[in-house]
Amino acid sequence: MGQLIAIVSQKGGVGKTSTAVNLGACLSAIKKRVLLVGLDPQCGLAKCFGMDGNNVQVGAFNVIKDGVSVSEAIYPAHPRLPRLEVLPENILSTVEENQYVSVFNRDVNCLVKIMEPVRRKYDFIFVDCPPRLDNPTFAALVAADSYLVPVQCEYASMATVGRVLRSALEVKRLHNTRLGIFGFLITMADKRAGFTLKVVQEVRQYLKERVFRTIIPRDPRLAEVPDRREPIIAFDIQSPGAKAYIQLAREILGMHSNKAG
Repeated sequence: MGQLIAIVSQKGGVGKTSTAVNLGACLSAIKKRVLLVGLDPQCGLAKCFGMDGNNVQVGAFNVIKDGVSVSEAIYPAHPRLPRLEVLPENILSTVEENQYVSVFNRDVNCLVKIMEPVRRKYDFIFVDCPPRLDNPTFAALVAADSYLVPVQCEYASMATVGRVLRSALEVKRLHNTRLGIFGFLITMADKRAGFTLKVVQEVRQYLKERVFRTIIPRDPRLAEVPDRREPIIAFDIQSPGAKAYIQLAREILGMHSNKAG
């Protein structure tokens, strides 16, 4: 059965959606079956694949609110990445967002039930959560095997990590005893900034071996992904951002290989 990993951050703009899109693409290029699930009402994941809410007739909104079968809302992500699929967000208004969120308010286990029919089809399922520790994020943690936290290479992002950890511990205590830490990923690192090395050192000192060795650099090409509507490896595989996500995918597969051994 595939691993379900919630990508969580209380802070926006830390590389959460970018990590879902680009790590998922790199793992699929290494012949892993990957599903990306969009839970953020801002629909950032869908936009990275040209699946804006207006052109997705059946998406996460219909699955969560109306009980549509999840298999009806999963789409191929990119013609050159046949093992990568997407369950896109398709929320078009504040009214729909309120209806969507109310489902998570009523049933914290709704995502567990929604994902159960398709979990065996994939090696990895990444859930792109909203940039808040709200009910959709809470439900993602209830359904997840583990969670991944992008930590932007600045002090403001570091300050939010404690709240993520406390929220995850609460979910583990009350709802999901198997919930573990997939890893903390340092993102948007700028080697030219004098404080970068200090931030990296402090993150590793605080979070120990849970921090991935791979560091994602600040790369303008990563910012182009939503406009180009495809992962970075599809349009600039030699860019620093692409190389970093490829390295991260290999690091993750190496970790799992060691555990299996």
